[in-house]
Amino acid sequence: MKKRRTIAALAALTTGVTLALSGMMPAAASPTDDGTIRELAAKAGVLFGSGAINPTYLDDPQFGNVLAEQFNSLSPENELKWTFVEPQRGVFDFAGLDRLVDFATQHDMVVKGHGLISGCCNPDYVNQITDPDRLREALTEHFQAVMGHYAGKMDRWDVVTEPLATLGGEGLVHNHFYNVLGADYIAEAFRIAHQADPSAKLFLNENLVESIPVKSKELYDLVASLVADGVPIDGVGLQMHETYTGPEPGVLTNMVNSYHALGLEVAVTELDVHTYDSAQQAQIYGDVVAEALAAGVKDISTWGFTDKHLYTWLPGAKPLMFDEQYNPKPAYFSVVGALKSFTIGTSAPAPAKLSHTSVDNGSYAIAMNLGRGTPGSFYRLYENGVLVDARALDATSGVPQSVSTTFTAKANGIYKYRAELVNSEGVTKTNTTVVNVRGVAPGK
Repeated sequence: MKKRRTIAALAALTTGVTLALSGMMPAAASPTDDGTIRELAAKAGVLFGSGAINPTYLDDPQFGNVLAEQFNSLSPENELKWTFVEPQRGVFDFAGLDRLVDFATQHDMVVKGHGLISGCCNPDYVNQITDPDRLREALTEHFQAVMGHYAGKMDRWDVVTEPLATLGGEGLVHNHFYNVLGADYIAEAFRIAHQADPSAKLFLNENLVESIPVKSKELYDLVASLVADGVPIDGVGLQMHETYTGPEPGVLTNMVNSYHALGLEVAVTELDVHTYDSAQQAQIYGDVVAEALAAGVKDISTWGFTDKHLYTWLPGAKPLMFDEQYNPKPAYFSVVGALKSFTIGTSAPAPAKLSHTSVDNGSYAIAMNLGRGTPGSFYRLYENGVLVDARALDATSGVPQSVSTTFTAKANGIYKYRAELVNSEGVTKTNTTVVNVRGVAPGK
């Protein structure tokens, strides 16, 4: 299944410029009594935005109404990519982007600059530069003009997007910047961007790392080397385009922890879910948001919000949280539920008790039980210090809460388990329970 979703995503990654499909006339959205995404995100202390915002979409008043009501951040679709914002050297088209910034200002939103360097959308005059010094000069002029124009108006930037080969295992894509400047083009781009706007946060944005382990390692090694070399990078963006299935539980947590250990922020930048099953779609949306919140992600964006302007590589799929008439879909309510569960507690979760069943030929269960106090919204179980289970909990129904994880065919040895409960107010650890597996025949 993982292979299937990866291949399905390949079509989207090689397209470069996203396409929009027209829908029907809008109707009013129906927010829940729990509050909007924007209201709950503010309570959680996170940005929750929508990317892929083409300025022309604002011609539809209902689009703007839902965008402003539900989100506290936005980012453009393709308008900041080089060929669109500077089609001729020294000739800039800021009109559409200015419209987005003005809209955000009017509605107390922030704007992310998306797409300074990407795998597509470089104008011919850039692609024709083969001298390294001239290309550095062009990069510097472009970054200074664009980032200078939006200094204080766009607070964070995707400096480099998708530098790695789509399916991983092949290192950096040999794009024009790589061919002229070598592998150090990424470090040079970040240094130039920092000089252009020293106050802006700078991100490297990549896709599919949550589902392709070799690519995840390649991204980590790349980013760790940038940090070691003193490159001014502030964070990593995980796009999270999901097809048919979401990431394995705990994968997102482990990635976030690894980048936090480097002193970096992590953002979910382009979340959408491509499947034909609305219940499955809702589950994936909710699981990703719940795990991201529990891992300490403070910046989450979807790749659009209404299927009126969708882009998908899965024919007939509708990957966004609102339908063509701006009605919220099950995915919307799942995201709202994850946010509400994360924020409902007024204190950190109460201490829970961890225990285990008897061992039967290497098989047993680890159980977490919380009988009273503040519930958790997310559960993490560690075996000998390694995360082995992670799942969202419903904190809105209060306590008791219980979780059971089954292990089978474990080899002889001693296994120490501890768990954590998480909500917006903190992380609470359980006791440790120890399982001694013995008497299992070799090869069992």
